[in-house]
Amino acid sequence: MKKYKSILPVIGCALLFIGCSTFKRKFLTNNKGVYTVTLGQFESKSEDETVTIRGHVYDKKTGRPLQFAVASAGCFKFLTTIEGEYSFRTRNLKSKSFYMELSAFPYHAVETDFIDIYNRKEIIIDFYLDTDERPMFDCIEGGAHDRMQKELNNLK
Repeated sequence: MKKYKSILPVIGCALLFIGCSTFKRKFLTNNKGVYTVTLGQFESKSEDETVTIRGHVYDKKTGRPLQFAVASAGCFKFLTTIEGEYSFRTRNLKSKSFYMELSAFPYHAVETDFIDIYNRKEIIIDFYLDTDERPMFDCIEGGAHDRMQKELNNLK
């Protein structure tokens, strides 16, 4: 029995280490959204090769995937699938010049900080969007916005 008592702390420490090694750091944004970044292993590549960027988009409160969200990377835009997934390839960029933005109606958009993707095989960026509960404007002609604009134009 004494033999097993010395093994238990070792097993406990090992399980703690394994649990901490899979921890993802969540980055908070200025509009209540969150994103996580998991960097793939370094891989020696030439500048002609590509890096795979992929991930999921979720509702922050419910955890459900968001379909048809728009993932933007520079001038390129991609729609998420029904399962909230997106995936694309980009050039092997040398400096911290890569960032993404995710938007979906009626959620706040989330923009990442700059991410160093140089010589990585794969980068996984998961987004968690918070609902935008600001009121929508009625911009239909003859609607409330049109009436308000006419009132403002008549002010002296």
